[in-house]
Amino acid sequence: MPLYEYECVRCRSNIEYTLKQLEKKANKKVVTDLVKKHDNIHYIGVFDLNDKNILAEHGKKNSKSLNMDFYINDGSKMVLVNVDKFRFSELIFDEADEKKLKCYCGETKNIERVVSSFAYTHDLSTNMPKPDLGNLPPELRGKTFIGDYIEEKDRPKANR
Repeated sequence: MPLYEYECVRCRSNIEYTLKQLEKKANKKVVTDLVKKHDNIHYIGVFDLNDKNILAEHGKKNSKSLNMDFYINDGSKMVLVNVDKFRFSELIFDEADEKKLKCYCGETKNIERVVSSFAYTHDLSTNMPKPDLGNLPPELRGKTFIGDYIEEKDRPKANR
């Protein structure tokens, strides 16, 4: 029974669309229209990082929603978006369970599996970094040995 992560495509697309529109023009009217247009976005704030002022903001932050920050226009502007959760984890017992998934917004059809941020591991065993022993006391440096042995469980499958 694996644990998978999923994202609602509609909710994610709303955020992507919003960022593209704000890159073109970020003023009070555009921000207001975007918050009204997308039901999963509760608040948008656009901040100019060079002048340290608020360019535009609209909506009310929901304490149960996510605050996401994005940088646009080569990092000169920050966009703060308060949005409903659109990524969720589910235990899947069989293929039928995957067809019954439901996003927090109510979407059931347009949901896709994404790479899990906590389940993803990278095999470093072929090129393991060794710790720096230079900051150990001199009396311990000669007694400490870091070998090249890699436990079998940590080796790549091709080398077992």
